[in-house]
Amino acid sequence: MKRTLLFIFLSLFFFGGCSSWRAGETLKDVESYIMERPDSALTVLDTMDRALLTTDRLKAHHALLHAMALDKNYIDVTDDSLASVAVRYYSKKGPDKYYARSLYYLGLSYYYAQDYKEAILEFTKAEKVAERSDSLYLGFIKVAQADTYAKCHNYEESINCLIQSSDLYSKLDLDYYYRISELRLSQVLYNKEIYSQSEIILRRLIETDIEDIIVFSAKVSYAFYNTSQKHDYNLSVQYYDEVIKSCNGDMIMALKDYWAYAYALLKIGRNEDSDNIINQLKDIDTSGTADYWMYMIEKSNGNSEEALKYLEKSTTKIDKEVTKALQQSLALSQRDYYESEFENAEYKARNRKLIAISVGIGSILILVLVLWGTSVYVKRQHEEKEYYLNYADEIRRQLEASKNDDYPELKRKYLEISKSRFEMIASLYEEYVLYRGKKNAEHAVYSKVSEIINAFLTDNANHKQLESVLDESLGGIVSMLRKEMPKLKEIDYSIFCYAIIGFDATTISHLLNISTNVVYIRKSRMRQHIEETNPDHKNRYLEVLR
Repeated sequence: MKRTLLFIFLSLFFFGGCSSWRAGETLKDVESYIMERPDSALTVLDTMDRALLTTDRLKAHHALLHAMALDKNYIDVTDDSLASVAVRYYSKKGPDKYYARSLYYLGLSYYYAQDYKEAILEFTKAEKVAERSDSLYLGFIKVAQADTYAKCHNYEESINCLIQSSDLYSKLDLDYYYRISELRLSQVLYNKEIYSQSEIILRRLIETDIEDIIVFSAKVSYAFYNTSQKHDYNLSVQYYDEVIKSCNGDMIMALKDYWAYAYALLKIGRNEDSDNIINQLKDIDTSGTADYWMYMIEKSNGNSEEALKYLEKSTTKIDKEVTKALQQSLALSQRDYYESEFENAEYKARNRKLIAISVGIGSILILVLVLWGTSVYVKRQHEEKEYYLNYADEIRRQLEASKNDDYPELKRKYLEISKSRFEMIASLYEEYVLYRGKKNAEHAVYSKVSEIINAFLTDNANHKQLESVLDESLGGIVSMLRKEMPKLKEIDYSIFCYAIIGFDATTISHLLNISTNVVYIRKSRMRQHIEETNPDHKNRYLEVLR
């Protein structure tokens, strides 16, 4: 009898373990092809026996992949249950890569449910985790943040996020995702009425040898732009016709695009085609957008009375939408305020209770805070020391490189301007290495390096001399930039000068005491500003900032 029970127990354990192992292998297999064949992945995940998911790890992996497959199949999920399962597990167990993705899909569920406040919170958490674990999804997260900001009409932040995602995909050499970011950027720029920059991006996307959904979407956006802004109706119809002929237009064209298409057809004399589209649209679209386009159509047909009616209806509906949006914003603000007040009052009550219970606990807390403050101060001192020593090492490296015959002439001239200071920094760095570990000597060297570097960073005369050298060597390029682009900040002119010399982003960040990421962002914004203002020497400036 005992042998029989032992056999049954071992059989259950063996087959249960095999089932879990098979489930794990199936999920690994799905993960390997989910990006390329999301439809197949979704089928496998939907039909998988949930009873095989016997551990929290398997349940979390299945939930994450299921959320991913739904998204890749363009199924908008407003329920946060799937992503929440994954977030709960990976927030404690890791890895960070899966945790970041779980937060991203949780944010998407809030985004599709139009809870943009919760969405941006989850995307922000996901961004912090992805920065150290998953560059691909960091790009996805930045695009999702941009879409969320755009929904709230915060176009400035939306543009910043899309510029960052484009730069990231460019560095990763992921052309498909880079073009998606650029397409979204063009649409946000259009919404912000920066039409020229939007057009530049759309034309760049269209004028390629590629034919995919991104190019077709760019053609639709460009057609709408030509209808609504440039009034080039023939070109607009040409692109709309191409999209409808080449693929299913319903996959790409929204109702506003069909209205614009109908209007453009009317303007070039294809009245019958225009009427067919309008008759279909009237049955399915009663929005303020529809009334606006009917106003444009009736006005074009010379029916002033009908046009006026549609204009009044359009204005009324748009006013209601604006009022609703304002009310939603007010409600969010009030909710934030009352939550904050409630939390503040609750905090004070807890504090009073704690003080009343025990003065000793308060003393311990003060001691902990003092120790924490001390540790933060020591850590900050260490980080500051490392920064100055890295700066000194970079200067030493540049001086050593300048001894080579092929060292660029402009870099050599720049080093000549600050030669005495740079040589002193390099010399002190050598002394630091020599006396490392000898406390007093090391501290004295570090303090001197700090003093020289701070003096250098605030020496405007030194930078003016550098600009003069660059102007003499390159036909007044810095003076021209200051004259044609007066709205740039001093830090932008400094970055431009160092970029001319040929320093990379890391060296520039050391020379200006800013992060490498700030260098990339400011260069990107300068390129955008130059494209928008279109100065006389635009191409020369862009060549420097490429």
